[in-house]
Amino acid sequence: MNQPTFSICIPNYNYGHFIGETIQSVLDQTYPHYEIIVADNASTDNSVDVVQSFKDDRIRLIRNRYNIGFAPNLQRATMYARNEFINLLSADDQMKPMALEEYAHVLMELGDDARRSVLMSDVEGFDNAGQVTRIICKAQSSCVHVSLPPNTPLLDETVYTTYRGLDILRDTLGRLDTMGVFCSIMYHRFLWEAVEGYNCVRTIGPDKHFNYKLLSLNPLVIHVHKPLFRYRDHVSLNRAAVQVTIRHPIDNYLNVLEFGNEEFLKPLGLTRQDLIRAMLDRSCLRESLVQLGLGNYSFAFRLFAFALATFPGETLRMRKTYMILPLVMLGPLSRLVAPPLRALCRRLQSSPQLFLLKEE
Repeated sequence: MNQPTFSICIPNYNYGHFIGETIQSVLDQTYPHYEIIVADNASTDNSVDVVQSFKDDRIRLIRNRYNIGFAPNLQRATMYARNEFINLLSADDQMKPMALEEYAHVLMELGDDARRSVLMSDVEGFDNAGQVTRIICKAQSSCVHVSLPPNTPLLDETVYTTYRGLDILRDTLGRLDTMGVFCSIMYHRFLWEAVEGYNCVRTIGPDKHFNYKLLSLNPLVIHVHKPLFRYRDHVSLNRAAVQVTIRHPIDNYLNVLEFGNEEFLKPLGLTRQDLIRAMLDRSCLRESLVQLGLGNYSFAFRLFAFALATFPGETLRMRKTYMILPLVMLGPLSRLVAPPLRALCRRLQSSPQLFLLKEE
């Protein structure tokens, strides 16, 4: 194929203190064929001034007159893309200088298959001082993300590995997890159009919902075994919302309702029951135990109540339910009892099933 062209789409809300570094990391790319689209979601800080301070024709600023929410702004950031391949880069994350050149090299090797491909890579975690805190990479047998110390040598000498999209979907949907790290994922505009982009009713994880739709088309999924992007390790606005609201369980409940039909799940070797149990365990009960251990009784109770309200029968059949119920009744004393009980729960619980991926 000819040299691929990229649209780097940056949704932003009140990240004026980070977005300049993010844009500069794109402008520092060794590969020249790209554009930058910033969709500002009615920021109240100096974000717009920072973006406009870059005098570069490759940058386009889309200004929302009203804050339209997280998921709609992802749609707005990507709908104006003019180039072939789309990357959604958070306004606080960064690209390493060779990122687009490495991706372009892989895409040119893929030839005609590039149009139906999704790319992702290893990622560096970094702090606000710019220091690398960890290396985030994919586990060998699943899509689980593992964090390694920053100086850990990466043993996989292959440039990239190719998987079937449906195998990735089976692995991630079975845990109601997402593939890859948000900032590293790149896909062809043809795939974006095929699933109508990020249009969805989700508040915390519209990107996860989008990934499920992408993977259902069974694209090639390419994992590049190099850290090409940088993920900022701090309490972002989205992460802060997860820690104090039940938006994440609500999102996963909607995912169960949307993707939990047997016709969709049967080819993946999954059942609706798998999704329900994953939602209750990962989004509600496990987190409720954590919050009880931290003394956040109100939030822990809300998570527990949400589990009972959504799937009461299945909740009552789960072991963690009978660990949490007496802790909720103990009140402040639960802070002493919850941590060792949570450790016991981890020992008793069998390891979660990790579906093996098949290389293409």
